[in-house]
Amino acid sequence: MQNTHIHADSDALVAHIAAELAAISHRPGVQHIALSGGSTPKQLYRLLASDAWRERVNWANLHLWWGDERCVPPQDPESNYGEAERLLLAHVPVPAAHIHRMRGEAEPTAERARYAADIAAHIPDGRYDWIILGIGDDGHTASLFPGATDYATIASVAVAEHPTSGQTRLTLTAPLIARSKHISYLAVGAGKADILRAIADGGDYPAARIHAEHGNTEYHTDRAAAARLP
Repeated sequence: MQNTHIHADSDALVAHIAAELAAISHRPGVQHIALSGGSTPKQLYRLLASDAWRERVNWANLHLWWGDERCVPPQDPESNYGEAERLLLAHVPVPAAHIHRMRGEAEPTAERARYAADIAAHIPDGRYDWIILGIGDDGHTASLFPGATDYATIASVAVAEHPTSGQTRLTLTAPLIARSKHISYLAVGAGKADILRAIADGGDYPAARIHAEHGNTEYHTDRAAAARLP
């Protein structure tokens, strides 16, 4: 995998991502960033909300979006937005108008259209400044699953179904993510070692295929996740 950054542990990885977010927040102009769910982003949120980091970020310069969302209300423990709100957003001065959550409690087809319209209104060229993504054990990213991802759709948002649980989700599409200026995949822990090796070996997974077409794509791992990389 090109542009792979191996960090000592998850603490070092999230500190690197936090520093990158702080730097981006001080760029000229509004910055549009799509966040991810999962255990590593939760660790990132806790760090950014800490006294040591809260003041380092120009929150007013950021518009925050989500790469995917489970179709549950924000109070549900499975809500990606809900976790971000509890761990980060409730503790930092990001303007409410800059928080663009996927409404998991809404009817999915209607919410897909509403979120697509919100993207079009704020990001007319569809190019996020930065999208942060996780990597599932099966190689999925956002809610784009192997064998069920449309890499050619003209839509920006899709309704997806988890292949095992059947849970309905909302997700940014592969082509929209690929238009991003910067993509960072995060993978932490020994449980990610096999899928990272499969991606490095050329496996056909969404987390392997979706790269920034006209930007920068990076994979950030800790030593445990990178243990089987060539």
